[in-house]
Amino acid sequence: MTIKDIQQWEKNFAKNKGINFTPDEAVKIGMFKLIEEVGEVAKAITEKQWDKVPAEVSDVIIFACKIANIAEDFHKTEKLEDVLKRKIVYCEKRVFNKQSRKFNKPKDKDFK
Repeated sequence: MTIKDIQQWEKNFAKNKGINFTPDEAVKIGMFKLIEEVGEVAKAITEKQWDKVPAEVSDVIIFACKIANIAEDFHKTEKLEDVLKRKIVYCEKRVFNKQSRKFNKPKDKDFK
């Protein structure tokens, strides 16, 4: 399954369920749901409920894709899949400093 597949599923799900919010309403709901789901991942980890982590991470991915769909459809942003490809290339260029325990930040016009 690809990011593109998840984005298409999310669009179809919302349409099939009759979910029809304005872009402003949809992005606010998506943002709050994303925050909630990240909190549920954190809770599962801190409570050492590892069996719950994959499902909660799945919810994070779905709501992140929902927000990306809104950005793409209503604000004409670049496709999430394309940005992710470039982000991965950027991350591969980064070097981990064992002493500071941090990655460097190579100069890049897209990722600062």
